[in-house]
Amino acid sequence: MNANSVIRRAQRQRGVTLLVSLIMLIVLTLFTITAIRTGNIGFKIVGNQQAQKLMEAAAQQAVEQVISNLANFDPTAVIAPSATAAQRVCVNASAGDPPVAIPPATCTSGTQVDVSPVRCIATKRSQYDSLTQAMATYDNVWEIVATVTDTFSGAKATYHQGVKIRMLSNSCPGLST
Repeated sequence: MNANSVIRRAQRQRGVTLLVSLIMLIVLTLFTITAIRTGNIGFKIVGNQQAQKLMEAAAQQAVEQVISNLANFDPTAVIAPSATAAQRVCVNASAGDPPVAIPPATCTSGTQVDVSPVRCIATKRSQYDSLTQAMATYDNVWEIVATVTDTFSGAKATYHQGVKIRMLSNSCPGLST
């Protein structure tokens, strides 16, 4: 090999080296863009899961408030299952916020939860009656439906919960005992 052939070969390889380095740079850029997009998608998924858990907690708190008020289970005050009236509960509201009425009031702070009227869905004679008095008790199953509205996105989620309460006979409207 003489010196001229070595110089010519080196001159031809300079263009190839530049081309290979540009291709490697493009591949690394694509890897970086993919990694960033994957991370952003992960953040969106985690954010959606967090919003869902917050909505579930708000619905659970509203349902607990409805369950704790025994007037909601009074057979004379229970609204017919076909009625659409609901209670609006503001969960995690600021102290001193007035209770809201339905419609059209909305929560000034906190998460808005609309709770449908409780509905008796099943009744069964209890096998454990009173030992001291002759009375018939029944195990009534009530359904409570809470609809949560996310204040930021406007997304809505509906949660159903059942509660069994032992009551006297004829305490489950719409179902014969």
